[in-house]
Amino acid sequence: MTVHVDEHQPGRHFDNLLGRRNVDARIKNCSVHEEGLPLVSAHFLYPAFKGGKPSVAELVKMLMREITGFCATKLQRRRAKEKDRLSTYDARETEDLADWAKALFIKTKESSSRSGEGGELLLYVFIEHYLKAPLVLSKMRLKTSPSMPIHGADGVHAMWDEHGERLTMFFGESKMHESFASAMSDAAESISWLAKNADGRMDNELQLTSGNIDLDGFPEELQEYLLRFLHPYDTDEGNRRSDRFAILIGYDYAAYNKLAKKGVEEAEEYFKELYRKSLSQKLRTAQSHLERHEISLAAVDLFFLPLPDVQSFRDEFNRELHG
Repeated sequence: MTVHVDEHQPGRHFDNLLGRRNVDARIKNCSVHEEGLPLVSAHFLYPAFKGGKPSVAELVKMLMREITGFCATKLQRRRAKEKDRLSTYDARETEDLADWAKALFIKTKESSSRSGEGGELLLYVFIEHYLKAPLVLSKMRLKTSPSMPIHGADGVHAMWDEHGERLTMFFGESKMHESFASAMSDAAESISWLAKNADGRMDNELQLTSGNIDLDGFPEELQEYLLRFLHPYDTDEGNRRSDRFAILIGYDYAAYNKLAKKGVEEAEEYFKELYRKSLSQKLRTAQSHLERHEISLAAVDLFFLPLPDVQSFRDEFNRELHG
């Protein structure tokens, strides 16, 4: 199959799938400049400070606005907006879709063993915002089906690598534990099933994505070309596909307890100083767990998110979700 990729500008089409959001108002990215750290694509995040304290409640409220994008297809959202344009004041189609997405999110969480912690939703936002890779397969729409396998990535994202002229896939895994080491160990074990194609897990993931990929607005010929990258054995494009693993590690961070004696103006800077000092050890811990499962750091994008209390975040998320 011959496709003139430059004419179709796949990168532009992927950019059009990205949503606009106010992540930078709720999440801050801590820059780190230290010699000798393991080479890895990593984002050292933390909740934005407000009044000298991390604004976790505001972060949760922001996440509530992301549920529609996480659960509904781009086509569903576009059609809802098109119908709403016919009305001067009401936006009922969009509101109805948001209600449907929230109900689906609740139903899916309640029918699984997961705690509804919001980690998958956070990771979806981070991959789109920081990596500029839109979601192309939402598991939420499929998990309510009895035939849907519950294992696999939390979400599947993709982008076009202009330099390599190939499709790059991002398979997401979110873990939120009291302990960083425990979350990292759990995440490394989970993605190893995909990375090693154990029990055909990666094959299943690619087949699932191929059958349900969300590329609204892409020319048909370009869609057919991109789908060839998802065939692991039958196409040359499948040989050139790049697979990456995006991992969110949320964990309890005791340093927040040291901020009570700091003034409002200095609390955040003091927190960032403590946070930076902790990262060398945490990166080496991450490297150790990944290497134990034969996963290269070069194939991983890490998101660290220290929280005052993971369980409190879960509780706040569930209150808002069911409120």
